[in-house]
Amino acid sequence: MEEEKGKSWAALLLEVFTSPGNAFREIAERPHFWAAGITLTIINLAFALLILPKWQEFSLMGVDFTEYATEQMSADALEAITQTSASVGLILVAVLSPWVMSLIIALLLKIYAAIRAKEAPFGSLFAVGIYGYAPVVLGAVIKNIIIMFTAVENIDKVNLSLAVFAPTQTGFLYYFLSACSPFTWWSLILWGIGAAAVMKDKKPTGAVIFLFALWLIFALIIGAFGNWASAFY
Repeated sequence: MEEEKGKSWAALLLEVFTSPGNAFREIAERPHFWAAGITLTIINLAFALLILPKWQEFSLMGVDFTEYATEQMSADALEAITQTSASVGLILVAVLSPWVMSLIIALLLKIYAAIRAKEAPFGSLFAVGIYGYAPVVLGAVIKNIIIMFTAVENIDKVNLSLAVFAPTQTGFLYYFLSACSPFTWWSLILWGIGAAAVMKDKKPTGAVIFLFALWLIFALIIGAFGNWASAFY
């Protein structure tokens, strides 16, 4: 009976894109996330599987497996292991990313709520994390569609972040810009709106600033680490 009083999870998932304020106010009141989370996971996985053959082929590029072959492990066996590892990694990221990211966001927003002495049930914040992850999934779908029509050797050049404007594919600027994705920013804004709805704030400004500040620290770390790691290659 409770489900009949409000919008369905599918309607809320769509409304997150068109009217996030209204959507998250209802999500805060009815924080049911399983159906939406499973749907986002299935979409993620489906488009990951579409590029799986290309991803397997890409994982073998530039590696001469005969150099690493031994009496116990042939070049063919090493190649098979590499392809399997690449496949498992791609599938795990597709399946786990909505749930892991939602958990991280819920924990961060719980800390934010504690700092402000606000009431914020963890389940509601996790639901915000799930629904707010929708733009990231949309970005992944678009990227995978582009990969489907891209030559295997150019897969690593498919990028929806601001890194496409970097002069080279190395250095601090490139790795920093690789963390600057409009789809990530979109989700950060949605998570802030959702947090405000859960905490019953009139405006989401504080939560959005909090999340963007943490994202900026993360992006700077990615840039510094990428720059450091590239020095060894």
